Amino acid sequence: MRLLLAAAPVALSACIAYNEPCSGVADNPNEPVASLAGVVYMDKPNARHANNAIGQGAAEAFLAATEPGVKTSRFAVINGGGLRGEGLCVPRTILPAGALKSGVLHEIMLFENRLLSLDVTREELRALMEASAARLTPAGLPIVNPPGEFLHIAGGTMQINCANPATARVTQLTVGGEDVLLPGAAVRLAITDFNVFSGTGTSDVFANLSGGLASRDVHTFELSDARIVERHFKAHYLPPQGQTFPSLSVDNRIDLVGCATPGPPTN
Repeated sequence: MRLLLAAAPVALSACIAYNEPCSGVADNPNEPVASLAGVVYMDKPNARHANNAIGQGAAEAFLAATEPGVKTSRFAVINGGGLRGEGLCVPRTILPAGALKSGVLHEIMLFENRLLSLDVTREELRALMEASAARLTPAGLPIVNPPGEFLHIAGGTMQINCANPATARVTQLTVGGEDVLLPGAAVRLAITDFNVFSGTGTSDVFANLSGGLASRDVHTFELSDARIVERHFKAHYLPPQGQTFPSLSVDNRIDLVGCATPGPPTN
């Protein structure tokens, strides 16, 4: 991850007086980029241990990302640890329904990682999703240390059973409606460079690819992940005046069975 904030502000008053340190790397911090259908919780348990509207929307943006000559991705992921609710000057753990501003989005996606696309086998995709699920907390236990490697998805559905052993929790996984736990063709995956090269658990999968990364037709997108998401949100979740678009909302694309459920943020 690359944290682009040069120096932490010394006091909240400094943040109020100078906009730049409080808005990540947004060009126009007060510009709306999406309409949220409801309140979105961005504390660690809700970003790393549950379906989340911002996580799902970001994964959708990754899935839709395209550049000339690049194969279309079929499945996309973003790790919950890459979605930050701490805020640069004020907490962003509770996002109200309505307008989501550019500055807030760039605080949440603070690290400006690069988006990659590459081919993975179905076995490798399952291993990636098992790494995502391995440290989730079973139901009945408190969520003490929610795993940053938990992956929000787009392009498919998944079922995780937290009652199963840590290496066998993914019980269902589809891509475009196709069961990819069965043998078949490789899947084009969109994922950040952080998850490929550095992320806990996830990077281990890519370090052990058969033939290495060089054999997987890897493409690096020009824009950062946050800017790809901002562009997608504006196109799909920010209706022009007089028009109606769907607001950004959460769905149950990951069925979390026997897993602890986070409540609202406590602060």
